[in-house]
Amino acid sequence: MATSRSIVFAGGGTGGHLFPALAVADELRGRHAGAAIAFIGAARGLDTRLVPGAGFPLRTLPLSGLKGASYPARVAAGTFAAVAVLRCLAWFLAGRPDLVVGVGGYASGPAVLAAWLLRVPTMLMEQNHFPGATNRWLAPLADAVCVPSEAAKERLRGVWIVTGNPVRAKFATIGPAPGGARLSLLVFGGSRGARSLNRGIMDALPALAAMAPPPRVVHQSGPAECDAVARAYAAHPVLDGEVRPFLDDMPLRLAAADLVVSRAGATTLAELAAAGRPAILVPYPFAADDHQTLNAQAVAHAGAAVVVADAQAGGGHLAEEIAVLAGDPGRRQRMAAAAKTLARPDAAARIADVAESLLAGKEVPRVS
Repeated sequence: MATSRSIVFAGGGTGGHLFPALAVADELRGRHAGAAIAFIGAARGLDTRLVPGAGFPLRTLPLSGLKGASYPARVAAGTFAAVAVLRCLAWFLAGRPDLVVGVGGYASGPAVLAAWLLRVPTMLMEQNHFPGATNRWLAPLADAVCVPSEAAKERLRGVWIVTGNPVRAKFATIGPAPGGARLSLLVFGGSRGARSLNRGIMDALPALAAMAPPPRVVHQSGPAECDAVARAYAAHPVLDGEVRPFLDDMPLRLAAADLVVSRAGATTLAELAAAGRPAILVPYPFAADDHQTLNAQAVAHAGAAVVVADAQAGGGHLAEEIAVLAGDPGRRQRMAAAAKTLARPDAAARIADVAESLLAGKEVPRVS
C-alpha cells in the first residue's frame, strides 16, 4: 500500500464497535506507517476520548438513535442523518479516501453511504453473530463484509468474509490467571455499565464479604451509577473494592483477574477468549434478537462460562455462582482453557488483509 493511501473508519459510540475498529486500524498502521488513517464518530461517546488517545484523527457527527424515540425525536434524528451524509460527502470530496470502513454505530451509515455515492471502496466490520440494523442495511452496498461467524454471514447480503472478532494485541499476550489464595474478581457491564448487573453485585456484596477469604473486586460500573456502587463497596472494606466508571486498561485488568462477571457482547467475549479467562455471563435481555443470550450460550456450551439470566442476577444469586467457582480452581482452569479455544488471534490481520485487497483493486473472495 502506498504511503499516500487514506483510510477512514466510521462508526463507534460504544466499546463493542470502537475497540475492534481500533485493533484493525492499529494493525494497518503497523504495516504501513505512512498511511493516513482517520475516524468519523459520534459527537458523544467513547470516540472523543479513545480515538485521539490511540493517535488517530477524529471528526464527529451530531447523530442520535431512532429505536424507542418519539415521533419528533425520530424526525430530528432523520434530519441529523441527512445532514451527516452531506457533511461526509463534503469531507470526502475535499480529501477523497481510498477506503471507508464502517464498523457499526450511528456514524457508520452516513459515511458508508457517502462513500458509496462517490464510488469509494467500502467494507463493513460486524461484531455480532446477529448483525445490527446499520450493517444489515449497508451490507448490499459494501464491497466486503467481515463477520465473526457463519451465523452472521447467513444474515447479511454482500461479499462476506468470516474473520472472527478482532481484539487489541495486548489481550493475546495475557498469561495464566494469578490463582492466589484470594480470588481476584473483575466485574463489568460494557462501556456504559449495566444497571441490573450493578444491582446484582451490590446484592451479592454481603455474601462475598463473608467468604473465607473474601475476594478482591474491581468493578466497572458505568458513569451513571458509579457513586452508588462505590458507596455499597465502602460498607464492605474487606473486599478492597475498586469502582471505576470505565476501565481504560482492560488488558491489565483481565491479566490480574481470576474470574470475570460481565455482559455477553461480542467484543467482550472475544477479549475473554483471547485472554483465556473464565466468566459468569449475564446477557443483556433487550439486545436485538436476544443475541447476547445466544452468544453466552455458545460460550457456555464450549465450557468457558456459566450463564445467569438477567432476571436472576439479583437476590444474592451471583454470590452463589461466584462462591462455587472460587472454591474450585481446577474448574476455573478448565474454563480458561476452553475460552482459549474460542479465540481468533489473527482476526485483526485477516480484516486488514481484506482492506488491502480492496485498496489494491482486487476481488475479495468469500472465504472462512
